[in-house]
Parts: sequence; C-alpha cells; structure tokens
Amino acid sequence: MTRVKRLATVAAAVGLLLGGGVGAATAGTAPDHGVIAAYALAAPTTEVPSGLVARAVVPAGSSCPALEISARTSSRATHRSFAMTQRLAPATTGAAFASILVCSAPVPVGASTASVGGHVIPAHMPARVQRLAMFGDTGCRIESTQVQDCADSSQWPLARLARSMATQDPDAIVFNGDFFYREAPCPALDDDECGSSPPPVASLPITDSAYGWIADVLLPMAPVLPTAPLIVTRGNHEACYRAGNGYFLMFDPREGTEGTCAPVLGAKGLEAAATLPLPTYAIDLPVTASRTLRLAIVDSAGGSDTEVTSYAAQQRPAYEQASRLAAPAAGRESWLVTHRPLYAYVSSTFAKPGKAFDPWTSRDQAAAAYGLLGNFALVSSSHIHIAQAVQLPGLPGQLVLGNGGTLLDPAVGYALPTTGQVVGTGQAYPVPSSAWVDQRFGYAMAYPNAKAGSWRMAMLDHTGRQYARCGVDDRRIFCANTGR
Repeated sequence: MTRVKRLATVAAAVGLLLGGGVGAATAGTAPDHGVIAAYALAAPTTEVPSGLVARAVVPAGSSCPALEISARTSSRATHRSFAMTQRLAPATTGAAFASILVCSAPVPVGASTASVGGHVIPAHMPARVQRLAMFGDTGCRIESTQVQDCADSSQWPLARLARSMATQDPDAIVFNGDFFYREAPCPALDDDECGSSPPPVASLPITDSAYGWIADVLLPMAPVLPTAPLIVTRGNHEACYRAGNGYFLMFDPREGTEGTCAPVLGAKGLEAAATLPLPTYAIDLPVTASRTLRLAIVDSAGGSDTEVTSYAAQQRPAYEQASRLAAPAAGRESWLVTHRPLYAYVSSTFAKPGKAFDPWTSRDQAAAAYGLLGNFALVSSSHIHIAQAVQLPGLPGQLVLGNGGTLLDPAVGYALPTTGQVVGTGQAYPVPSSAWVDQRFGYAMAYPNAKAGSWRMAMLDHTGRQYARCGVDDRRIFCANTGR
C-alpha cells in the first residue's frame, strides 16, 4: 500500500470512528456505532471496590451509553445495566475536545462480562496474573523539526504492536506513559508522512485535541483494548502544557481529575496550568493465593531531565507515599511504576558541543526518589526511546520500555557510565554494575516464577518475535539478546 493510500485509510478511519466506531462486539449483539472506543482502567480500590473503571468515548451530541454487566452464580446468571456519567472536558479547552463525550462508570464487584455499546471490555481485575504486558512511549512524533512517518506501519508500528500484544492474552497491561506525540501541524514538506494528522488548536496553550487522541491512541490501540485492564501512569508528553487535558479526561482512573490540567486565565490570556504530581496510589495484582504484586503508581510528568531543580522537592512526597505503600507485608512484592526512569542513561550522540556530557537522565526524579527505594524489587518506566535495563548495587533493577512506537533514540553511544548520578550535596547513586540496551520497537511480557519476587520477561518486537529475555530476582535485573 502506498503512503498516500495509507494516509487516506487513516483519515477515513478517524472519520469512521467519529461517525461509525470500531471494536469487538459482544457475541449476539450489534455494535452501537456511536462508540469510538471503550476500555477498562485499573483504579485504586479505596475509590472503586472492584478496582476497575469502565470508560467510553462517543461523538459529541450522543448520550452516554450504558455499561452492560452480567454476573453468574452457581444457580443463575443475571444481567444489569448501569448508567455511565460524563467526564466534563474543562471549558477552557474550547474546541479541542468539543467533538467527543467521555463517559465513565465503576465496574461492580462480581461482574463476569462487561460491554459498552456492544464493545466488550474487561469485566474484572484478574484473579491471577500469569501474563503481564508492559510498554510505553507509543505516539507518532510530529514536531516542527522532527517528523515520524505516521503513514508507514513499519516506521510507526503501534497498531501492529497492539495486535501482537492482544494475541499474548495478557491478564493486565502496564502502560508507562507518553501516549501523545502529535504536537504540531504537519510541516508542508512532510505531507506524505503526516499530512492527515490532526493539528493542535492554534489558539490554545495545549497541543492535544480529541482528533489527535483518536489518531494517536484510540484507533491504533483498538485491538488490545478489549483484552485486559490498563494500568496507566502519566508521561511528560501528558504534562499540562502538552496532552494533559486529554489524559485526565480519558485515561486517569480517578473520579474528579478531568480538570487537573485546565488552562487558566493569565495576564496575557489563556495559559497552561502548572504540571504538578498527583498523589501516588497502588494497584494489587494477585499472583498466587499467597503472593501479590503491588504496583505503586507515581506521576512523574514534570521536572527537569538534565539538572536538579526545586521541582524535586515538590515531587518527593509522591515517592514517600510510594515507599509507604510498598512497606513489607507477608506475601507481597512491590514494583515502582512511573514514566521517567530513576537511573537510566542516554546515548552520547545527544552530547552538546562545548559541554561536558552527562549520560544520566531524569535528574529531578532521581533526586526526589533518593533513599526511598528500599521496599521495591523493580523500577518500571519508559521515557527514553529504547529498551534498557540498569542495575545499581543495592538498589532495585531499573527497566525502561520506551520503545512502544514513537521515534526511536539512536542505536549507538550507550557506554556504561563510570560514575554514579549526583543528585545533591553528599547524595549520589552508585556506579552501575551492569546494563543492557536494545533499540527496536516492541513490548515486554512478564511471567512470574515459582519463587516469590522472581520474574522472567520476554522482550518482543512489534510482530511478536522474541529478541531478548530478562529476569528479575532478588531486586536484580539482567537481560540478554536471544539472537533472533
């Protein structure tokens, strides 16, 4: 298929979504073609007893569809309909989200099947997690100076990755942030690569819109949305001046957060809201009857990658809360799930002339988390656009999965740092003892071993072929390419 035909297909599909809809239909029912997308988000049980929230995105002018639930007992099956309520886009986002309606409802405890407008969604959190999918940094990058070929599924393979992940039948899916990358109008010279991409609304201090989210997220991720609950954290591309409004409208699982990034009226007109970390919460995933994996979800959308600033002090309470949530308990192991890695390093090709090269990234986050990681077995993140595993002595292994579809970082220049990351006076992380780096699109599937705290991982490319294997054991991570 030519690029022009692919672009026409993408444009037609976005139009179909707004007027027609796609998705998996419940057996025996016809899909409601007003539904653009439907999915389920893992939520803290302190807010939702079942730990699961249903979301639906429908065209403006529609009404919220019902959440259809069936439940089975030993004697009979029951069916009930639950009203979904609208999550209101902030008024100050103007036309950016005026074309859609986002609807939400808690999934009740005991549900065995669930659907919205005929679209199947996960009905409950998994009783046992044996297959955990993990990925991040998925959107198609469009900037004034850097354009990814959104029309070529080998150059932007998110849809293929989503189809591949769906075939793995995951019990839950961890997404480490950075859904959205369509941050500028397509440059005139790049029309064959991104000419159909929805541009930002020029009058607003944000880069995202409903049409952009449909093209960058809802359409390409459609194959995997029915398969398992999504456990999501916000990336820096979902900062308030970027795509935060769409993130909180559609993907934050908590009630009342949709206005978090609402643009504010300043002296010169509308301005982006400040990006501040939201409270940390935990998602518990049963592994066996006596073993639970606790994921502490830390919002690391803000802060500097290159220096320690005053933001680190604003961020630190989120890591303090994560440490408390991960306090040792019988049968429980904990991972810290966030967007910016705490000790990952970048390619030397990013070095700037005349300046000493510092390979470490996410400096504010590393400073904020310093001394608070003792309760974790793994730090799971994305942010840099490669797959990477870093081990520091005495600290949990750091896994980076930022290769979910967005333009990849360089494939060379990843020399193991010979000095630790300095984050304050007398505060420095140790020199890494080992690391592994790979540059190709893909995702990970994690499987628990019999030993508590021990996991094996398959690193898969966007076609589902394994290219590396990793292990997590006793707070250490190790990876090796398989030669495929």
